[in-house]
Amino acid sequence: MAENLARIIGSEDDKVNCPFYFKNGACRYGERCTRLHIKPNKSVTLLFAHMYQNSADAIALAEGHEIPDEKLKVVIEEFETFYYEVFLELAQFGEIDEMFVLDNLGDHLVGNVYVKFHNEEDAENCKKNISGRSYMNR
Repeated sequence: MAENLARIIGSEDDKVNCPFYFKNGACRYGERCTRLHIKPNKSVTLLFAHMYQNSADAIALAEGHEIPDEKLKVVIEEFETFYYEVFLELAQFGEIDEMFVLDNLGDHLVGNVYVKFHNEEDAENCKKNISGRSYMNR
């Protein structure tokens, strides 16, 4: 029974918990979702929703369109600057194992930044110290 339940939780077969929210902390249905969005008390991963603002050229690139080399260099430079600034700021609060910035164009995922710390204490320290702050008015 327990093995079967563990297989179902967070899957499409789970009729109570939202599988989208379970997998990535964001749901494409938002408040209209009919399933539960369970937020963990503690985690090694923090989600900064919609923190990265894609430029029009970055969106075109994400959609598979060709852009001129000059614009491509600007897109890459803007992203690297963002990544470097955010990584260094958050690393002050603990050891970071991974950091992902999504270029997925779905409204519930676009610009989300996921930061995985080495342990829960580092993530909690970051959350405590970063709460209430913004980056580029976001």
